[in-house]
This record gives sequence, structure tokens and C-alpha cells, in this order.
Amino acid sequence: MRAGRLKHRITIEKPELIKDDFGQPTIKTWVTVCSARAAIDPISGKEFFAAQQINNSINYKVTIRYRPGIKSQFRVKYKDRTFEIHAPLNPREANRELLLMCEEYET
Repeated sequence: MRAGRLKHRITIEKPELIKDDFGQPTIKTWVTVCSARAAIDPISGKEFFAAQQINNSINYKVTIRYRPGIKSQFRVKYKDRTFEIHAPLNPREANRELLLMCEEYET
């Protein structure tokens, strides 16, 4: 993998539930797992009508160096943007890079 392509500094976060005084999970917060250099490439986009408004959804491929433990419940933060990870892919199971298939919603 060529390092010159990885020009974006991203943060990968995972969800964590905070428990109340009675031990019940109540609030979902996001905890930083790691920071990484990445390439962010748009793949496709769509526009849809939901909740009385027009929304946009854009699919991205985020490429990072291989890092174990990245799951589809995690998300990617880049500056003030948030991408939901749908599938972390390890091409050819070579453990060289991860392709994070992500989606960003805009309203």
C-alpha cells in the first residue's frame, strides 16, 4: 500500500453503553478505538424521502492499513463528518489493508 494515498487523518470509534444507578444501560456514547491515516473515496450516492424531508446517503470506501478488531458496529470520524461502517473487508485475507465500506447521511 502506498503511503501517499493515505492523506486523511481519521478516528475510529466504538459504541459504549453507560449504566444508570440501577445497572441498566441508558446512554450510548462513542469511545475512540484508534486514529489512522486513510484514503476516503466516494462510491455511490442516493436521495430519498423520509420523515417529511429529502435526505442524501453517500457510500464511501475508506482504506486504512490493516488493524485487527475493527467491526461493523464502529464508526469513522473525519473532521466534522461521521461515517457508519457497514463492512470491514480484508482483501485476499492478506492483513495488509482494510477496506471499510461506509455510509454518510446528509439531511
